[in-house]
Amino acid sequence: MRKFYLLFAALFASTMIATAGTKNLYKQDFESAGTPADAGWKSPNLAGGMSLQSTEYGSWFRFSLGANNNRNAVLDFNYGRSAGIFEGQEVKEYTVKFQWGLVRNPNDAAKPQDVQFSTELALLGGNWDSNLKSKGYFINNGQYATADSLCLFSITQLKGAYGDTNPYWTDNQDVSTHAFEFVVNRDTTNATITLTEGMWYDIEVTINTETKQTKWKISELEGAEVKSGESKIADNCDPFVKGLNVLLGRRNSVADIDEVKVQAITEGDYANTPTISLVEVDQKKRTFDIYFEEGEILHVKKTEGGEDTAVESPYRYITETSGTLDVWTESGTATSEHVTYDVVAEVIALPAAEIEIIKVSEGYGKSLKMTVDNSTVPTQPNITLTWEYSNGDKSTGEVASGAVYAAEAQGTLTVTTHAYGFGETSVTFENNTDFAVDQTIDLQHLSEADLIAKGFTEIDPLQSSDTKGETNWTGRKRLWFGIENGEFNEDGTPKSDTYVVYGPEGASELVEPIRRFYLKPSTLTKEVATTIFAPMYTWYTGQADESVADGSDVAGLKVNYNIGLINTGTKTDEGTSINYAVGNIGIDGLTDNDFYMVYLICDYGSTSEHPVFPVGTKPAEGKEQYLAMNLGTAVANANQQINGAAAKDGQALVLKGTDIFGLYRIDTAITRIDIFKAKNGSGIETLPYNQIVSDHNAPIYNLNGVQVTTLKKGIYIKQGKKFIVR
Repeated sequence: MRKFYLLFAALFASTMIATAGTKNLYKQDFESAGTPADAGWKSPNLAGGMSLQSTEYGSWFRFSLGANNNRNAVLDFNYGRSAGIFEGQEVKEYTVKFQWGLVRNPNDAAKPQDVQFSTELALLGGNWDSNLKSKGYFINNGQYATADSLCLFSITQLKGAYGDTNPYWTDNQDVSTHAFEFVVNRDTTNATITLTEGMWYDIEVTINTETKQTKWKISELEGAEVKSGESKIADNCDPFVKGLNVLLGRRNSVADIDEVKVQAITEGDYANTPTISLVEVDQKKRTFDIYFEEGEILHVKKTEGGEDTAVESPYRYITETSGTLDVWTESGTATSEHVTYDVVAEVIALPAAEIEIIKVSEGYGKSLKMTVDNSTVPTQPNITLTWEYSNGDKSTGEVASGAVYAAEAQGTLTVTTHAYGFGETSVTFENNTDFAVDQTIDLQHLSEADLIAKGFTEIDPLQSSDTKGETNWTGRKRLWFGIENGEFNEDGTPKSDTYVVYGPEGASELVEPIRRFYLKPSTLTKEVATTIFAPMYTWYTGQADESVADGSDVAGLKVNYNIGLINTGTKTDEGTSINYAVGNIGIDGLTDNDFYMVYLICDYGSTSEHPVFPVGTKPAEGKEQYLAMNLGTAVANANQQINGAAAKDGQALVLKGTDIFGLYRIDTAITRIDIFKAKNGSGIETLPYNQIVSDHNAPIYNLNGVQVTTLKKGIYIKQGKKFIVR
């Protein structure tokens, strides 16, 4: 029986009976893969949307779009192989089988224009590399029904909210209902189908490599056929399948994939290799499910001795004895390769939680994030955390991984990991460091004279919607404050009137366009990049091509007046060439014992302060007070990056002194950076042995004035400051 039959507790007839002579050229049931990447999945723009789901009946792959536009994931059938699945074999015809579950694609009926009905599933041929690129065509966030050189088979959603994302969209088409209409292989005349949200489907595609004819069938998991037909792949398409692409249209679409197989008929008997999956750990007891093809006979050599056979998959094996589990299959006269699993029947200790400082304040105040990674733990159990904070008194609690403890006073945090059937592990964190703000870099309140002195030139002001790529800064009018009007809500809270600060010029006497100051890329030399906002350095360093004398190969700097520093995302002085989405910044002269906090504001306004002033405040006075404030918060949006990894929503942007922060282009500004250092009074920092020190540009010297690169125990000088390596 297959796992989803058990999951839905319904009997069904298998769509394929594997008899002697049926060979699996490729098989992925996600039972033994630890991560999506282990199984061969890759997503160019939404790696975090990939996951492996599991129940007691088995595992499968899930791709979740979240609040994004079109995103895709690709399963590479040749991943981790020294040769392709067809190499060295003469295959005139083969069949691809897999299970697909379209979990949901909710549509807000009130805003149908916000939904892209562009989900597609496609089998990919062609020649593409590990970067998902084929002859100049990226396998990235696009539909492949129209990419003849890549597409062997496709199921494409018919409705779409934008004409340039769905080839079957027509003007004035109704998108106000939940629509799950699809077309198979672009045949809108004979091959349109309706798929039901939340159901699983069997998909079977047979491809003749000589005639390039295909036969396909889509069935409900219980066995009822939805549609079948025949098609022909394009003449310029390689007929040998390389992978499976799943594309989801926005928003919140979720697709599940399981039981992927590429099969060919052999002339003689053939026995396929079985799969061993550890499904449960209970102290010393281990439970395994062993999967094999129907029609074959499974042989099991047990760790405690003796052998067993089975004809129904999966076969469940339970043991408390260490040893080697050995399994293989027979089909007619053929015997498969043996698969072994070394069973260690001992209690497995859970990994210790990681305690990370994600926010600091002056004094001992810290936000401590508690996380535990279960990816290397057999069966990936759900791990819970219990914590205890001791600072004279004790407080305790139980939380999930990723929870944050707000420490307000000096003390000790102890975190213990728990999961059924596993051994517990504890770790402690000593909150004994007293921090203070050492320096502030205020990018929001730079004066016009400051900007001109630093080489910036004022360019045309930003109006409502006449500057491409920046329209949200004024068009959405989300930079605002309020003034209480003397009225009250039913709950007694005061009402206020809203006053927009930036918007179309002349919209009101209060609203004004945004003044913009630009530093041309050709003037962004390495010296400028490291000194213009010192000790912060900008993205020229580490990203510029050493063969280019000036900074014209990197994105320019822009300051929106009274807002902050922006990465334009374009190179050339005219800003006509897109360069890269993320520009790196960092702070010189800091160590891993230091921290810096990045305050951001984005053009959507979600990270903007919206103060409310008391009754009687004049609008002009409110505006003056608003502009004098720090508008940003220390919270990342989904586009920000820390050391190359995307920051998660709600993650406070408090970084270690040697960390690098990535500023997303156009829509996000840095308003301020606060640099925190531990109070010590001596002017000397105490560091662990060989502590990493930010060496972005400044050399390190010993007390004799000799420059050094390897730090042994002793006292060193960097940028005029002493530090100790113990």
